[in-house]
Amino acid sequence: MLLIFNSISCSEEYPNDNDRDQNLSDIIELPALRTNSSFNQPYRILKTTISDPAVFDKNYGNLEISIGYVLRYYFYTAIDLNSDKNELISMDRSTFTMPDTSDSVELIRAAISEISNMTFGSQENEEFIIKYFDGCIDLSNVSKNCIAPTVVDPVCGCDGFTYNNSTLAGCAGLISYSLGSCD
Repeated sequence: MLLIFNSISCSEEYPNDNDRDQNLSDIIELPALRTNSSFNQPYRILKTTISDPAVFDKNYGNLEISIGYVLRYYFYTAIDLNSDKNELISMDRSTFTMPDTSDSVELIRAAISEISNMTFGSQENEEFIIKYFDGCIDLSNVSKNCIAPTVVDPVCGCDGFTYNNSTLAGCAGLISYSLGSCD
């Protein structure tokens, strides 16, 4: 009997998916800037323990656009601040564990990496790379299963990100990099 009550209770709160999605979009601090009508949930959600939206205003590598804008516009992803944990919820509502970090750049890059493994996400990533990093990143050389030494010998990629070593830069498909960190 209790199970039936819970079911009725949930259906009264959210009679259908659209009501639940509307309620969810009302509480997200940094909404997705584009949506995809192919799914019931037309955007992804990056839930994060980070509470300050300003940390997503940092530039994305050497671009003059913010990491928050890149994720929210090019990758159809809302950012839900001050969550219990870092996780990515896809448009089909699958969940993916994200690194336990308060570094916004690391978190956004991890989310984009996960999104690029998704059906629509791989196309979004390709379009983004071609638009901003053509001549810097060769998508045919990107390795999803990179085996790299644990040695830290930083290199600065042509994309403006620091990689722990040249092997990791190569696995990211970088065409060029310089020795030392980008900072």
